[in-house]
Amino acid sequence: MSTGLTNLPLEIRQQIFGEYFRVPGGYVYNGKSDRLRNANNTPIDLSLIYTCRSIANDCKHLPLAVNTLHFSTLYREDWRSLAGCFNLAATYYNVLQQDLVLHLAHLISADMHAELATEFPGFKAKLEAEREYHFHIWRTGDGPVVAGDNVRPAPCQFVQDFYGEQVATIREKSPYEYHGYGAVHRCILDYPNGGGIDFSDYAYQRWNCASSEVDRCLTRCLRLICDRSPIEFSNRVHTSLPHWENKYPAEEFFNLRFDDWAIPTRTQVEHVIRLLGIPDFVWKLPDMWMYNIAFHNAVGDNPSPGQFSEQYDNPTLDFKFRLREKIRFSAVAAAVRFLGLLPPHQRTQIRTLDLYEDLDSVNKPSLHGHGLVPLLQENPLLQVQVQRRVSVVNCIINPSEDVSDIDNLLMSKWGGGPCGVDPRGFAQELSIWLLDSLVVADAGISTEWYSLFLDSGPYTDECTDGFDKVVHYRIALHHAWNECLESGLLTDLSGGQVKRMSREYALEDGYENAIMQLVHRTSSVLRCGFSPGLPRDHQRIIDGLKAYPDGAWEYWEYGCGWDQDKDLFSLPSSVKDREAVARLADIQSQEEYLQSPR
Repeated sequence: MSTGLTNLPLEIRQQIFGEYFRVPGGYVYNGKSDRLRNANNTPIDLSLIYTCRSIANDCKHLPLAVNTLHFSTLYREDWRSLAGCFNLAATYYNVLQQDLVLHLAHLISADMHAELATEFPGFKAKLEAEREYHFHIWRTGDGPVVAGDNVRPAPCQFVQDFYGEQVATIREKSPYEYHGYGAVHRCILDYPNGGGIDFSDYAYQRWNCASSEVDRCLTRCLRLICDRSPIEFSNRVHTSLPHWENKYPAEEFFNLRFDDWAIPTRTQVEHVIRLLGIPDFVWKLPDMWMYNIAFHNAVGDNPSPGQFSEQYDNPTLDFKFRLREKIRFSAVAAAVRFLGLLPPHQRTQIRTLDLYEDLDSVNKPSLHGHGLVPLLQENPLLQVQVQRRVSVVNCIINPSEDVSDIDNLLMSKWGGGPCGVDPRGFAQELSIWLLDSLVVADAGISTEWYSLFLDSGPYTDECTDGFDKVVHYRIALHHAWNECLESGLLTDLSGGQVKRMSREYALEDGYENAIMQLVHRTSSVLRCGFSPGLPRDHQRIIDGLKAYPDGAWEYWEYGCGWDQDKDLFSLPSSVKDREAVARLADIQSQEEYLQSPR
């Protein structure tokens, strides 16, 4: 007598059914259909589950359990404007948060600082340094005030300049002033555009440039201030948002914050934009084509504020190419949104997530890992493995972030010379990704559940080169500078010169240790797909100073014997070729436009 499948022992049935449902490459999230599909883009076959009730009971948990779920950065054309305006709203809110904390910091008592320090131990020192810099560099409308003062201050230039660059100037002049909202979170100004600042200020590294600690602390800090000093808090909020006067209570400010990893609805973003005082015309901008300066000069300024010439949508003037930014949500944001739509019993079946941050995305994607913590905590009995992969070139070095620079991207020859890299920007962005991933892995979950993988893609040698010439070199400079200061080798430098270089070579706490974890492969959280190189000997930099004939300042100012031919880090031209740019933006020539249906 033959034995039916349902009569086999459960363990054997589970093995058989598991192999049946396991597909090569697992399941991949398709953003357009908002569904999971097989890795080869075919529909998932669940027909076996519907064979009979017994098999259904055996199998219902297996498809999600035996297959890795893959998510990558999410671009949808119908969400382009949503993603861009969300990024604008979230970034402007962050600017306002920073300004509020800096101007109300005198109200933070010792016990409030102690409470914040339990989770954010470095916040107080960063706040003190940033506040000193802020009142020195910006026209704040008020000086540092004494606790108890109840005087309505003037608006701060820090807030006004961001709003001016990203909203007001575009409204008053022309779309040429629009540089895209996909990377607007990177456009918070370090100092006023007008210049006139001390040369040491150009080297200042702002309080949130190399870790997430400040951004994660701002809301909690403001709530403490609001609870303890509601009148002062209200005055400052209504100074920054004067259209709220007699309309909205200051506490409404807290309701305007989005989670960093959110994918909100248009209605939600419209509400926040309206309350922040941002005009509705910004919704047009992400969907508009961007042209080079010659086209803009031919069109001229806006016919009226916030109204743009018909030439931008239906041009009759000549142009060579035009671009339209592709604005993405992060892979984490896509995963959190999709998994949040599943019922809990299905979410807890998931065992493995692969999240690939292949391209840059909105609203500080390096901080988005925190959105996964509730998922990992939902059922602590299940060992969910989450690997977050990030493209070092596209997301950390980010060579093509300004897609509005059409003359540079498209009007020159494709595949030109090497692509330059900002060393300090690279190091700071890497610092945030590494340190925040360690924070996520320490957020009440097992460190074995979450990891960050630095992905080099086709640029393995270049990433190794970048670690040697930028990451390890800057760490060596940090140690050499501090040792020279302590040993008295820099007594000929002025106070301003010492201040400048101390700022330039400062490192975020924990950054060097994170790099060493990569180098020595001692971390289950931080990994990379290329050789991260080895530390540089900082003593060689010190010895170079002792032998340098032109003095200590010239030695440090000009790179400590840095040789452009040997030490310059750059990327190949392929990172900005047409194929690479086409991943960041729609590209259309005039010939293609004339042939397209309209």
